[in-house]
Amino acid sequence: MIYLIVRKYKSQYSENYRIEKWAKTIKEANKFLSAITLLEDDDEYVMHFIVPAQENPALILTDEVAHGC
Repeated sequence: MIYLIVRKYKSQYSENYRIEKWAKTIKEANKFLSAITLLEDDDEYVMHFIVPAQENPALILTDEVAHGC
C-alpha cells in the first residue's frame, strides 16, 4: 500500500493541502512525518498527517487509451 504525507495549511483567510511525500510502508511514512514535523517552521498554521492512498483502477492509463486505439 502507498501512504501519502499530506501538508495542510490553514490560516484565517485560506486553507490548502498538498502532498509532501509518499511512502510504501507505514513505518517509512511515520519516519518522514517525524522529520517533516521537526523541520516545519510555521507550526501555527501547518499540520501534517498520513493518509493511505486509494488505488482507483479507473485512473490507470491503459495502452488502448495511451495509443488512441
